[in-house]
Amino acid sequence: MTIKRSTLSVEITKKVQIDYLISFPDGYADQTREWGLIVFLHGMDMRGDNVTQLLNYGLLEAANEGNLSLPFVVAVPQCPSESYWNMERDAVTALIEELSANHRVDGRRIFLIGYSLGGYGVWDLAIHNPKMFAAIVPLSSGGQVSKAEKLKDISIWAFHGAKDDIVPLEQMTDMVSAIEKHQGNVRLTIYPDLGHDIMRETLSNQELYTWLLEQTK
Repeated sequence: MTIKRSTLSVEITKKVQIDYLISFPDGYADQTREWGLIVFLHGMDMRGDNVTQLLNYGLLEAANEGNLSLPFVVAVPQCPSESYWNMERDAVTALIEELSANHRVDGRRIFLIGYSLGGYGVWDLAIHNPKMFAAIVPLSSGGQVSKAEKLKDISIWAFHGAKDDIVPLEQMTDMVSAIEKHQGNVRLTIYPDLGHDIMRETLSNQELYTWLLEQTK
């Protein structure tokens, strides 16, 4: 038997597809202005093939119900059933690139917000594309502590409920501590009386969007 070392080097084209909702801010008709882009990643229960169910969920629900000022283009993709956001990483990245190319998006102000499964997706996508985002906002989740250094140049505001019995608070605090060790720009808000579902409390807070407006690459 003869054993030889060899190398395979080929280019592979991958087709990606993802459904999404998009919202434009008041004043978008002004052709001279560019806008920040927020991409919102939903939780596990919203996976599927009916993107319209996201109209009354998360960020879009908060925008419709509250008196929020949201001077951003907002994109809300839907993760397919039986998939996870890390498996849709290429699709979400391609979506951001397409929106940036075809709409008046300021490439220096691209933001990610995600809850639960979507929070894990936020950490994952930012770790793999750290130069793409000016800021990220993960809710009720944790990330890869060993790769925290990749996030040191991204502004981060994380949120978690102290009584979360689905994702332990330690997953979030461990990630935040790891980023702090690399002198990253990270802040953490812990709700002492809330559990896993902190979306309404967080996404209806105008202070979050005011903070996002201050972030740029």
